[in-house]
Parts: sequence; C-alpha cells; structure tokens
Amino acid sequence: MSDIAQKADSIAFHFYTKLFYVVNHARATAEPTTPPKTDKWFNLETPDTDLFTREQKEPYKALLSSGSPITSRPPRSLPPPINAPPFELQVLLTIPELTHNQVLVVQDLDVPGGQRRRIEPTPRHILLETWTLQFSRDASSVAQQPSAGGGEEIALPTIYKHGIPLFRSVFTLLRIMPSWK
Repeated sequence: MSDIAQKADSIAFHFYTKLFYVVNHARATAEPTTPPKTDKWFNLETPDTDLFTREQKEPYKALLSSGSPITSRPPRSLPPPINAPPFELQVLLTIPELTHNQVLVVQDLDVPGGQRRRIEPTPRHILLETWTLQFSRDASSVAQQPSAGGGEEIALPTIYKHGIPLFRSVFTLLRIMPSWK
C-alpha cells in the first residue's frame, strides 16, 4: 500500500474515532475511574475512551487500501468507492428501575401549561440523538478543483485542515443542544 493511501486511511479512520470521542465526551455522565489518554487529532483535545473497542473500529481502518493503489499524483478520474459501512452513533438515556411510587412522564413544552403524560410501559432506554458518518465517493460528493487538465482531488492536508473546524463546530453544537450532560 502506498504512503498516500496509508495517510488517507489514517485521516478517514480518525474522522470516525474523533466523532465518537467528541460525542462521548459531551454526553457521557459517568466520570472515568482512571485519567484517560488524550486524543489530539484535528487540533481538538478529547478524552480517549475504551468504549469504542478495537473490534468496532476494525471496519474503518483500511478504507482505501482495499481499492486500487493510489499514486502520488492525483488521478484524473474518480477513485474507487470506499466500502466502509456507515458509522452510526446513538446517544441513549438509560432509565433506572423505578420504584412502585415513581412513574416516567413526558412534558409537552409546546403546549401552555406543559401538560404531562405518563409513558407506559417504562422503556429501558430513550434514544436522544443519532449521529451518522459515511464517506462517499460518487461524482456528486467529490469536491473537485478546476485546473487546466480537468478536476483533481483535494489534497490530504486540506482534508485534514477541513476536519479542524468541522470537529470544533460539532464540539460546540453538542454543548448548546438541550441534551448537554
């Protein structure tokens, strides 16, 4: 595998892991028992957690290496498709076991007075958010730069640099949404 393919695989892999770390850091309510390592990819320090296991990361490690080799010169045609499954991250609210004098209710804030309704049966989890990341390489999604010889792919350092404001924006968004911690 070429050096460029390895770098592209590494950047793509870290897009997946950084999304997990950013969302986990913003939504996890339990503090880690030991001081976590710090992930510094995309110029954003986030705690590294073992919740995203090696087995779960495996499908996202070699996205480009399975296709045709990438040369040091950007190809003039579209590269092979990336065959990684979409990465879906669900944020769940875990409902503890309720005692006989407790009930779970939902309050409708859109109605004046905020009417409360009982939820029966009591669920074990409530889905709060779903985050999906999927790389696609079709003609409509590949950004092309105009040049004399036709379109060329965006350079890897540029892709990495675009990840910096992306993850800072996600980091900020997670903290202004109602489900913050």
